[in-house]
Amino acid sequence: MDIAGLRVALVAGGYDPQGYRIQNMPGESTWCIRKQGKTWLVFYFERGTKWEMHRFKTESAACEYFFNRIVHG
Repeated sequence: MDIAGLRVALVAGGYDPQGYRIQNMPGESTWCIRKQGKTWLVFYFERGTKWEMHRFKTESAACEYFFNRIVHG
């Protein structure tokens, strides 16, 4: 899965886009996925703090993890 596929899967699943951010500035109480240099980051953003930070070497691994966090909590 890549970023484009992630977007499609989340929209098709009817997941609220207010609960996540893809490649955008984090919103309050949202899951976020961003590329920083050669590393992909997935984290939960709340009250100005990044929680549960996970780093991935590949876009695919980051997208799969992000999708599962949104779908399964």
